[in-house]
Amino acid sequence: MEVLISTLKEMVSFIKDWGALIIAGISLLVAIISLFKSSKAQRLQNKVNELELKIKQDELDKITKEKEDAEFACVEARFITVGKGKHRLKVWNSGNATAYHVSARFDGDVGIMIMDQEKQPFEELEARKSYELLLITHNGSASKFRIVTEWTDSSGNQHTKTQMGDFS
Repeated sequence: MEVLISTLKEMVSFIKDWGALIIAGISLLVAIISLFKSSKAQRLQNKVNELELKIKQDELDKITKEKEDAEFACVEARFITVGKGKHRLKVWNSGNATAYHVSARFDGDVGIMIMDQEKQPFEELEARKSYELLLITHNGSASKFRIVTEWTDSSGNQHTKTQMGDFS
């Protein structure tokens, strides 16, 4: 029995000396693991924040573009045939804002004359509105040509659009 008691006393002495070190070591290990997991979670949170910021920026860009498109005039023109030997140049505003001082012309000498040139420049062409110009063609007219439209927006900025046209 004395042997058992002396063994227990030695163990208690050992536990007193080394127990605190073992518990401190385990605590240190838990703290290191906790720090590693916290760092990993923080990196993940930073990536999530970057993605959220990018998504918000994309949404803001989209809203800005929609706002600009809502305030943008876009004038286009097409060569149309309305009957045998009768042609017109239809000019319209496909944008969402009013275009000012609108004019259309053919690029270069294509052998097509605009008869009612006095309509141009068309002072104000509202969104989705149009006007037509009478044309005269002859056998020497080009089969393909460029149509140039020019207009001014509400800010006073000058715009030009060039499109291809043909006899169809």
